[in-house]
Amino acid sequence: MKNIISMTLKLFVIVVVAAIALGAVNYVTEGPIAEQREAAATEARLTAFPEAASFEAVYDPGNDAVKDVTLESLLGTDELPKGYAIIKTVYKALDESGNELGITAGVVTKGFNSGLNITIGVGIDGAIHGVVVGDHSETAGLGAKAAEPEYEGQYVGKKSPLDVVKSSPGDSDIQAIAGATITSRAVTNAVNTVSEFYAALTGGAK
Repeated sequence: MKNIISMTLKLFVIVVVAAIALGAVNYVTEGPIAEQREAAATEARLTAFPEAASFEAVYDPGNDAVKDVTLESLLGTDELPKGYAIIKTVYKALDESGNELGITAGVVTKGFNSGLNITIGVGIDGAIHGVVVGDHSETAGLGAKAAEPEYEGQYVGKKSPLDVVKSSPGDSDIQAIAGATITSRAVTNAVNTVSEFYAALTGGAK
């Protein structure tokens, strides 16, 4: 009986010490991880809107400055339009004088697999300034090609609505990745959604 009690106490002490150690490690690493995450997000915004000198948070639940802002409040509606829930962050793209050039929006959507992260830049004229495919779990050699500059570059300069085609793309078309039409459509739908959202935000047609 004494042995059982002794072993139990030892196990309890080990568990407590391990929990404290894990908590300490988490406390030490939490800050640097958050900084790295924000640095990556800023880099994606710069790539999606290279003409911008700075960015101003409009909607970002993780940013204390705008933590109480919702997409509904931005649009002046009680019910979020269908599809807009994929938009996770919105930042104004500003020039050196602080004038608005457009927005960047961080999107999380579903391609062939869930968790497709995209940063999209849209100018005040409705033209796409950049599309950056970030973290994803798309199939290597197929959907993963959406993160390659050759594919992302197709969107630059074009205006929504855009369609996905398998060959001979026109001015309003995006050529699908061979064998990855689902991923291509997911990215294109995200671009169309962000463009539509920005038009609605600035008083244009939804």
